[in-house]
Amino acid sequence: MALVLVNSVSANAEAPEQDVDNMLYNHTCATLSELDMEIVRSVPSGGNWRNLPEATIAKSARLTQIYNSGGRTTYYGRLSGELPSYTINTYFNRPGNGTFIHPTQNRLISMREAARLQSFPDRYRFLGSFSSRFKQIGNAVPPLLGKVLGDGLKCGFYVDLFCGAGGLSEGLRQAGHRVLVATDLNRHMCETYRLNHENATVVQANVLNEADTDNLIDTIESKLKGRTLNLLAGGPPCQGFSTAGKRSPSDVRNSLIFRTLVFIHKLRPENVLIENVPGIRWIRQGRLLKTMLDALTREGYHHSTLVLKAEEYGVPQRRRRVFIMAARNGDLAEKPDALFSSVADPSARGDTITGSHSLPPPITVSEAIQDLPEIPSGGGVDSIEYDRSKIHSDYQKYMRGLVSIDNLIARRAEQA
Repeated sequence: MALVLVNSVSANAEAPEQDVDNMLYNHTCATLSELDMEIVRSVPSGGNWRNLPEATIAKSARLTQIYNSGGRTTYYGRLSGELPSYTINTYFNRPGNGTFIHPTQNRLISMREAARLQSFPDRYRFLGSFSSRFKQIGNAVPPLLGKVLGDGLKCGFYVDLFCGAGGLSEGLRQAGHRVLVATDLNRHMCETYRLNHENATVVQANVLNEADTDNLIDTIESKLKGRTLNLLAGGPPCQGFSTAGKRSPSDVRNSLIFRTLVFIHKLRPENVLIENVPGIRWIRQGRLLKTMLDALTREGYHHSTLVLKAEEYGVPQRRRRVFIMAARNGDLAEKPDALFSSVADPSARGDTITGSHSLPPPITVSEAIQDLPEIPSGGGVDSIEYDRSKIHSDYQKYMRGLVSIDNLIARRAEQA
């Protein structure tokens, strides 16, 4: 494909309102079938498929298979308002692939609710088709994870490979870093990124294509104007590594992680930050990750591999992510200290809280989304006036831009 500069959003995409305090975006949810609604009505807060009547289970071949095999307890789950959510993936438009039923309303969570559980602020607006926006939100790096890692690096210009909707970049921006160029193969993701990062040069490109890669490197070098790139960051598509499906050693997307080496070799950034799912550690019995790390060593980089628990850094979600950190000068950023306690068993249900009693408890689902207006299943609108009188938590204030994350953390610590 030809390399495309995405310097404006598509003609039918409206610019976001200037006063985010009065507006709420993307508060829409998927429609449920008659059987799915029967399932949703049967599952209590914190429950799952095990709470379904046998008569309901008998109506679905998939439910019958799950029932007979004792499948994951996250399937057909309803969120508990008193805990962080389970991992938000790209399938929150249907109930059977995770825990995506609203805690109190008989519907699936909306795009805005999922975005909040990912730690995207409310000013962040998602563009594209209905299905594309589910993927943009579910695939994103939670911005607060990007921020806490960005806080440990010297600020400067960065390039975001596989930028997606821009979750990692949003976190790096909050940490004081400045984006130079961002790129992704998906047009809708590029448009969302461009809308929310107005000063970025956004390029739609296929990095598996040599011509696109060469043109992209030329674009980056022209923007650098002889300066050294401070950070090359990115989250290569992880479907080949994810536990949401079978890990596939032959998945072509797995090779995308190695394409970052081409950019590292050509651009020689001071620092490298690569995000992926925990499954990357086990693909090909660990050989894939070792091959990547060995290649970084040959390029002259010191490196470390971190596993972060999202809820420990303010994300109201039990998400686990791997980050490869690399530095040319050997001055590696250390694993950031936890700011909140973690959920002891991320797959456990019920009243499970955790980790360290010296840290404040993690942000819960209710704290994240309880202020948002009620909508019916399949309902909601893409832009609606927001009622600030409904705010009841510091996290909601943070989502609305009324307090900083540092203020939220400080106030949480005082209340612990």
